[in-house]
Amino acid sequence: MMRGLAKFFILAVGLAVLGGYQLSQLFLEVDVSSAKRSVQLLEIEEYLDDAAIGLGRQVQEWKDMLLRMHNSVQHAQHQQGFKEASIAVQHALLEARTNMLDIGMDTTDIDGLIAEHKSLLSEYLQAYSGLRSSEAGSGSRVDKRVLGVDRNLQTRIVQVKSAISEYAKLQLARAPQTQGSRNLMVGLLGTVSLLMMAVLGFVYARRMRAG
Repeated sequence: MMRGLAKFFILAVGLAVLGGYQLSQLFLEVDVSSAKRSVQLLEIEEYLDDAAIGLGRQVQEWKDMLLRMHNSVQHAQHQQGFKEASIAVQHALLEARTNMLDIGMDTTDIDGLIAEHKSLLSEYLQAYSGLRSSEAGSGSRVDKRVLGVDRNLQTRIVQVKSAISEYAKLQLARAPQTQGSRNLMVGLLGTVSLLMMAVLGFVYARRMRAG
């Protein structure tokens, strides 16, 4: 009888431990996924900041390049700076897009920013093709052709970043709800374990009586 009772308790405890282990593994996966998502949302915001900064630098390098059109060395330096700033904007937007894809976010808005920046760069290059260093006021005329064309993109970058920030806040707000769900699952696990022990105890008692 004592041996049978020991087997019953070992089985009951084993079932409870197994259930607890499986539940803990599930919680661990959820925690890791949630932490990764939070980090990547922060990185997306940082990349959008980098894109905005790069766009501002691109505009400044453009103006400096035109102002120094008669100094070949300085003109070349700012022309290179303009190219580097343009590449930096595209890189930042593409990195943001990669992170969004990695956590399953829709990339429609970021795709729009990437396309708009490429279109903006095309406008700058078309305007630059009309630069004539031998003509007085050529730099000013070229600059007027693209004056303010970057403003819409700057505004859109800020809007997309704000949307990402709001999304991140919603994710954080869900954390207490998730914890409540975990507590409920723990309670259910305890209830199920007790129920299984009760059923096993009933079956064991019936067998003992029949014996």
